[in-house]
Amino acid sequence: MPSLCKYAANCPVFTAALGPLPHIGLRYRKAYCRGGWDECARFAVAEAVGRAGVPAGLLPNESQAARELVAAN
Repeated sequence: MPSLCKYAANCPVFTAALGPLPHIGLRYRKAYCRGGWDECARFAVAEAVGRAGVPAGLLPNESQAARELVAAN
C-alpha cells in the first residue's frame, strides 16, 4: 500500500491548514492521508462517485455523510 493517499495532491485536508486550527489538519493528515485512507470519508466518496463528487467541506471522519453522499449517487 502506498504511504500517501492518491488524492492527497488535490485534497484540501492535505493541502490546506484547515482554518484557525492547523493542528487538527496535522492530525487528519497523519490518521487518514498517510496510510489510513481506507477509513477516510473523502476517499470513500471519491472512489464511489469520483473526485468531483466530494464536497470541499467534507472531513475525513464524516463517514455517515459519506455514506449518504454515495447512496444519493
